[in-house]
Parts: sequence; structure tokens; C-alpha cells
Amino acid sequence: MKWAFLKNYKLLLPIALGLVALSIPLLRDFHIESALLAAFIGCFWAGWKASKKSSNGNDISQALSILGYLYLFGLPLLVYTILAGCFSLHGLYFWVLFPIPSVFFGTAVGRLFRILNIPYGRMVTVLVLLGVSFGALILEFYSYPQVYFFNHVWGGWPGPIYDETVQVTGSLLNFRLLTLMWICLLWSIPHTRSSSIAKVFVTVLISAIALFYLYLPQLGIISPETYIQKQLGGQRESDHFTLYYDEGSYTVDEIDLLVKEHEFYYNQISQKLELSPKNENHRIESYLYAHPWQKKKLTGAKFTSYVPVWLEQDQLHIAKQQLSGSLKHEMVHVLAKQFGNRLLNASWSIGLIEGLAVAVAPDESTNSTIDQIVASEKPLPDADQMEHSLSPLGFYGGRSTVNYTTSGSFVRYLLDDYPVSNFKQAYRSSDFSDAYRQPFSELVRGWHNHLDTVSVDSVDQRIARRLFSIPSLFEKDCPHIVSDFAAHWDDYQYHLADGDTAKAVNSLDEAFILKPDNLFIKTEWTFRNLQQGNPERVQQRAAIEDTLVDLQLLYADAFRLTGDHTEAGKYLSGGVKLFEEDPEPDSLLIAAIETRSDSLQWSYYLDLRYENKLVQENMYPDLLYRTKILTMSQVAEKEQWSKFIAYSRLLSEFPLNTRYFDRYLYMLHLLGYLQEWELAELWLSKLEAMDHRKRFEERFHQQKEWITFLKQSEASG
Repeated sequence: MKWAFLKNYKLLLPIALGLVALSIPLLRDFHIESALLAAFIGCFWAGWKASKKSSNGNDISQALSILGYLYLFGLPLLVYTILAGCFSLHGLYFWVLFPIPSVFFGTAVGRLFRILNIPYGRMVTVLVLLGVSFGALILEFYSYPQVYFFNHVWGGWPGPIYDETVQVTGSLLNFRLLTLMWICLLWSIPHTRSSSIAKVFVTVLISAIALFYLYLPQLGIISPETYIQKQLGGQRESDHFTLYYDEGSYTVDEIDLLVKEHEFYYNQISQKLELSPKNENHRIESYLYAHPWQKKKLTGAKFTSYVPVWLEQDQLHIAKQQLSGSLKHEMVHVLAKQFGNRLLNASWSIGLIEGLAVAVAPDESTNSTIDQIVASEKPLPDADQMEHSLSPLGFYGGRSTVNYTTSGSFVRYLLDDYPVSNFKQAYRSSDFSDAYRQPFSELVRGWHNHLDTVSVDSVDQRIARRLFSIPSLFEKDCPHIVSDFAAHWDDYQYHLADGDTAKAVNSLDEAFILKPDNLFIKTEWTFRNLQQGNPERVQQRAAIEDTLVDLQLLYADAFRLTGDHTEAGKYLSGGVKLFEEDPEPDSLLIAAIETRSDSLQWSYYLDLRYENKLVQENMYPDLLYRTKILTMSQVAEKEQWSKFIAYSRLLSEFPLNTRYFDRYLYMLHLLGYLQEWELAELWLSKLEAMDHRKRFEERFHQQKEWITFLKQSEASG
């Protein structure tokens, strides 16, 4: 029995290692991370074995044996994944497409050097595989703006870890076809000495591989700037920027506005960080994508906006839907390159990199400041915890919303209470003690003292609880699994962003079929069907038992659109009853109910919301305030600027409502763009007189600076 155990230890060892891997988050899943590790180990193992001088030459059997051990390692991961309900076909595909080609690639390299009798064949094999593994990665890393990578040794990497959906793509299949061609070429080269067929085969393979490399961008394997620029199509230059944008997704006015916003944020950040302008010919490249799905295809980053700080050329990459919340944040990363380290043009501390961007562009919440959010969650992180969260392992391993917000608050304190030059030194070296001439713990203590002076309320506490409770990638069950519902929902969001509302509704139908009891999905489905002119479909699904006020009001809209006032009234009463059971004094639902309580106002609203019909300008003052705001938003979206200006002037005659503060700021932003200075100043004075939350004051001050900047730009020509 003892001897039988020892005889089979080679089979038990990989299983035991697989069991150990179950304790490591992400690696324990039968998905891309574990497949990548298996491919990496398998490739070097196969190369080492195949390059051995005394090898019996049965290379295929040896490669299959290595694969057997790798899959024994993966067996506990597979069992765990199935039992946890996390199994996906894409995980299985990665375990096929990563280890198998990599093992045979390693075998082909080692076999070549063995048959050619290369001196120190094993060492050369390892060096070649290291070169392919890391040399190719470094070359692409410092040459292209993409954040996805393919590799013959370890398979590939899909992009930022914040984009949790990871699936096999056509680009991976194309790349693995290239790996297969390399395997065949390396396998055939030794036989060219004795076989004319082998010579022809090698010639064909070399030609095919060369042709393949000519079309790497088109095959989705690399994404040079020139290729991305060609795919986007649009180009516009300003004093400090070159904008490359998807010309089918941005209007002329949108690009004009974005040019001004780029220059405004550039000016703000440069002043805040005391930066000197580069030479007048230097321009930052801003890549503006139609939507996250296009950005994913071209760069590997889907919902993550990013700046490839490691490249010599300054550039940023953002999808249209993320511009309002990410443009200034990403621009901080670009401009901070001026005082970053030499290798990455950034800090060694990821917490300082992101903390600086959050400190200068604090858009974590529209209602609470970053200091209020952090101060709401006691106890505050101590020096050891802060040091850990600023490190790469601590930052990415922890909850992103916690680390972004706390590091942002800490950096903001440093920028406000100490010279900016001190922070720049700490940013470059990650050595706080040397930069600030005091222990890191003293800096954290000073930050704590500052946060103790910050007043917070229930709104701040509620926002902090919500943000800080979002689990990290490492805490989530099945982080890479895409359910059928999630796939349809993603398709819905894609088609919506792509402007195909018919396909969007079809995808939403599929999602709704899978989650018919999810009231959030039902609300979205109801609204989109009403927009598409399908009130009858909504009526068939209407249920007075549904417990969302919004949903009951939408049901009422559906029946009112077909003239059934009795049923419309029933569902309106149902919505009112639900609201009265749990009233929210500041809720926009009050105005929504008020709109539907007046027959004429309800008609105006239905025409505006579902038919895109605007009332005559002389009727605008008669609209309820909520409908006035919606009308303003719609004319802005349609770029009907004469009406927008007229409505802005008329709206200024009515009392303000804090519920619509976001809309006021957006209106003010557009008035500045349109150079309507007198009207903009009128709205500035009205908004300044409001009783603001602290975060509202910050956002108002930002718009005030926007107006000042635009005026100065106009004056300077």
C-alpha cells in the first residue's frame, strides 16, 4: 500500500497543488487566471523536458503527459467551480486555448534546440521562452496604448481587472492560430535538411506568418495608435490637445464643447498642481469612443477609462458615456506624468496615482464630499492600514470604492495643508518621510484631525455605507461568470448606446423573460416599450400588486396613452397609495404624481416623454416645474439652442428647487458654452443664493470657474 502511494505521488501532487490554489481568490476559479498560470508553467516545463539531450524523442507523448498533470491541477478548481455554481463555458475554453497551445509551443522550442544540437540547449530554451513571455509583453506595453495582451507562452490578458466580464473572443482564436503556425514551423525546421516537402511546408508557413503579422491590428491582436485613429475617423485640434473621436457618434457641438472642457480642465489641473506648460507643439491625444463596447474592442478596456502613463505620448481613452465623470479624473493622470518616476511616468504607489486624481476631481458622489464620505465611516484607517491601501496589493486587493475615496481624501489633505512640491516628491519616490520631513504616521494623524472637523449628516452616512459596502473583485462569488440574463442586459445596454432602440428593446425582452419578477427590470422594460409606442404590451403586463411607485405611474401612462382613463386612474391611485405608505419629502416622485394629477399637464408630459413633442414657447410658463425641466433637457439633447436659451430665460423667473440642482448646473454649463454671458450670470447669482450642501458648493464653484475661463478665453481671442 505504501509503495503504491509513492508510485502515484506524481498524480497526487498536482491535485494537492490544485487544492492549495483553492485558498487563493480568483486563482481558485476554473477560469482565465488559473488557465494563464497553467499555460505559463506548462510551456516552460515542456520546453525544459523537450530540450533535454537524453530525451527519447517522443515529444508529443511528453507534451500530452504534461498537459495531463496540468489538468489534474485544474481538477479541484473545476470541481469547486461546479459546486459553487460558477462554471462557465468560457472558463473551459480558456483552459483549452491557454495550456494546450502553450505546452506544444514550449515543446516545439525545446525540441528544435535539441535536434539542432544547440550548446546549452536547455538554457537557450529557457531564455527564448523568457524573451517571448516577458520581452514581447514589455515591447507591446511600451509601444501601444492597449491594455490587453496576447502571448504564446501564457496565453493572454483581457484588460483591466475592474472589467469583470471575461470571455473568449475572436481575437484570441486568431492569436492561437498564429501560435499553431509557429509550433508547426518550429517543428518542421529540423526536417528541412532531409525533406523537400518540409522545405516547401516551412516556406509556406513563413509566408503565412509574415502575412499574419501584417494584419495584426485588423485581427485584434494589437492596437497601434494609427489603427485606433483610423477606426474612430474624426480628428480635432486645440491649443493643448488632439481629439480623435468616433465621427458617427459625436455632433459638431459635442466636439466643440469637449474641446473647451479639455482646455478648461487642463488649465484647472495645471494651476492646482503648479505645472509648467510643455513646448507649444506638444499636444495630448484624447481618444473618445462611441461607447464602452467599441473601446473594449480597440483597447481591451470596457467600462474602465484609462491613461497609458507608461507611453511617451500623452494620451487618454474614454467612452462617450463616461466623459462627464471621467474626463477630468483621467486628465490628472496625464498631467501628473510630469512628476512621475522614470519607468512608468507615475508613482510606484497606485493609491497615490488614483488618490491624486480623486483629490483633484472628486466625483465619487454628487451629494457628499470625499471628506464627508470618509468621515462618515468610523473608525478611520490608521497609518498601517493607509500604507497598505496605498500599495498595489492593498489597493487592488481591497474594495475599490473604499481605497479610491480614502486615498483621495488623504491626498487632498496633503495638497491643501502642505506645499504641492512635497507631494510631487512623495508621488515620484513613494517616500513620505523624506518628502514631508516627518513620519507617515504623523501625516495620517493630521489627516484624522482634519476629518474630525468635517460635519456629516444622514445623507453622507447613507452614501458612505452604500459605497463602502461594494465588494471587491476578490470578495465576489463567480466574478467572471456571465449569466444569460447578464448577457442580454449587456446587449441591451450596447444597442442603446449604439442608437439601435429596436434591437435594444428586443434584448431587453430577453432579459425580462429571464427575470420577470425583478421590478427594476420590469420598470425599464415598461418605460422602453412606452417610448417605442407599445402601450398595449405594457397593459398586458400591468399588475396593481407591483410595489414600485415608478412602475405604477408608468402603468397609468400606458392606459392614458390609449385613452383608458379609468384604468389609468386606478394605477395612478395605486402609485399614490404606495408613496403615502413610505413618503420621501425630497423625492422627485412628488412632482411625478403632481404631473399626473392634472389632466392637461399629464397630456403635455405624455407628448413630451413618449412622442418627443414640445409645447409652443408661449405655453412653456404654464407647464408644471418638472415638465419645464424635462423640456429644457430635451431641447438641449436635440441641440435646439434658440429654444434652449429662451426656456432658460423663462425658467429663471421661477423659484428654484434643490431637487433639480444637477439640471441647473448642466444648464449653466451649456449657457457658458453658448457664450450667453448675461443669462449665465443671472443663473450664477440665483444658484449662489441657494442654501447648498458642501458638495453642491464644490460643484457650483466648478461651474463658476468654467464661466470665468470661457470669458477669459473669448477675451484673449
